[in-house]
Amino acid sequence: MNEFIQALAEGARNNQVMAVYRDDTGDSWSGIPVMTGPALAVLAQERDFALDGYLAIAAGQITGVEQYDDNDFIRRVMKGEGVYEHCRRPAIPGCRDWKELLEGIRASFSGWCIAECADEEGVLCFFVGQILSLEENHLTLRPVDAEGRWNKEAAVIPYEDLCTVSFGGNYLRIYQKYTGGK
Repeated sequence: MNEFIQALAEGARNNQVMAVYRDDTGDSWSGIPVMTGPALAVLAQERDFALDGYLAIAAGQITGVEQYDDNDFIRRVMKGEGVYEHCRRPAIPGCRDWKELLEGIRASFSGWCIAECADEEGVLCFFVGQILSLEENHLTLRPVDAEGRWNKEAAVIPYEDLCTVSFGGNYLRIYQKYTGGK
């Protein structure tokens, strides 16, 4: 287990809000770690002092972590807004690897997720949609476009290309509701 996953596991034990960084893209997220595995960490995402869904990130994508609620003001706000109290681990058995996590998303969240992956040149791409199948080395996703239309072709994404997977948030709930997704 790498040092960043270890720090997030410690944050999970202490119910701390952590900041997670990916320097090569400038991305960062904050949330309470709720699951860690040897290659993945799952955060209950915090935005504007509220929880909204989950983000799973590959250990190799993480370039830094730090405690976000490390001062009295932030802890008081998080407590006052119910962030600590409302944080729940998703109903997913584990996150040893992408396949195990995605099996849980398929079972507990109707398979709806946002898969972020990198192509061979390192260019990031996103697919919003519903998991159709999980194979030994890849997932097949039924993507929906920004206008709420289902793509004719499924997206086949090798697990090794996945960078992050988001699930359980309001954005996906809306897409599921208005696209006729189950």
